[in-house]
Amino acid sequence: MPVWSKMVSRNNESEFHEEGGGTMKSGFWLSAIALILAGCGGLVTIESDPKDRYYLPPAGTLVRINEELTVPARWARVFLQRGDMVAYADVNRYHPSCDFELYTVKETPQSVKPGSFTVVDVRRGTEEIVRYRPVYYASRGLLAYSGSGSGGQYMIMHTVRMRLESEEQPGMNILTCRGALDDPPNAREPSVNEMRMALGDKATIVLPEDR
Repeated sequence: MPVWSKMVSRNNESEFHEEGGGTMKSGFWLSAIALILAGCGGLVTIESDPKDRYYLPPAGTLVRINEELTVPARWARVFLQRGDMVAYADVNRYHPSCDFELYTVKETPQSVKPGSFTVVDVRRGTEEIVRYRPVYYASRGLLAYSGSGSGGQYMIMHTVRMRLESEEQPGMNILTCRGALDDPPNAREPSVNEMRMALGDKATIVLPEDR
């Protein structure tokens, strides 16, 4: 099977370039490639079933805050995990989490009142964290350990970022939910159910089909 290196656009036509030369235009080949990709695990696709992991809450989704949330002083975000508000330092990155983000940072705590917000835009993203490996070296015949090393391995969290609007609380800006931190081949973005579990009773995601 040929290896496809990239997709380019020329004259509004998509072409796939095969390693070693040659191109194949869209049409039949796009359909064939889509069938091949559908059988490959771990690829990100856009789904219309809310139960599917790769389903994105569409524009028009409602986010209802059920309890007052407190944003710490000198922060613009409040983090939630397993239904509780948690400090940034206490977020377990190996489990899904969400945060609400305000437009402004203040020297005093800010409150987000209960209310409804409309999702007007949804984007996928990725956050990277470098996991450093310990350095071992020989010292007088023994294997000694150094706590820091120059090399590291990336781990990532896939994110779903929803831009919010509300006439009552225009200062609320973004809801971001993250999947579990993992190695790039294994990392997955959070499903709608995982987002809901992270928010718990403090906030509710209401999809258009649920209304």
